[in-house]
Amino acid sequence: MTALKYANFPERELKVVLGPNINAQITKLIGKLSIGSYEMTVPQQEKIQGSVSNARLALNIVARELQLSASATEDRDYACAFKAENAEHRFQIWVTTPYEGGQTSHLVWTKYTDVSAGRKIGVACKVSTSFTMEDMVAQLKLAQKNVVELGADEPYTLKGNPPPRFAKKAPAAGAEAAKPAAAAEQPPA
Repeated sequence: MTALKYANFPERELKVVLGPNINAQITKLIGKLSIGSYEMTVPQQEKIQGSVSNARLALNIVARELQLSASATEDRDYACAFKAENAEHRFQIWVTTPYEGGQTSHLVWTKYTDVSAGRKIGVACKVSTSFTMEDMVAQLKLAQKNVVELGADEPYTLKGNPPPRFAKKAPAAGAEAAKPAAAAEQPPA
């Protein structure tokens, strides 16, 4: 049995565990603490501000589509923390600061909660040096797509994409039906 590796998820009440097929770069960074906003250099601050404004725009786009009310929340550990919600949906997005002094790559966490139904939660994350608005919208939609029903105190398992070479290929429905029919038509030898 392997030990569970917990992610440094922005909310303390939801535990996020690394599941199968997670990118090695994300696996390395996901449990680390970022350097914080006071230790960032000027180039790091410029890259982060681009991601922060794109996160705000992306959340506003999703909020407009679903008629959600959007707001910013104060969080000293992250470059930004935004939330959009109504009686049925809640989207949250966090942009971390970089993890080391000489780099600009940072992590974006997104969380979707189906407010109308118990603990239906979806989480997604992505690492990059800068994020476009389209990246952020896709990330929010991915969190919504990743929704699972969690039991009380059950951690959310973050899953990656399996490599294509390990994916099982299902035969086409027409090909399966054609094989028995072709075998039945051949005379015995």
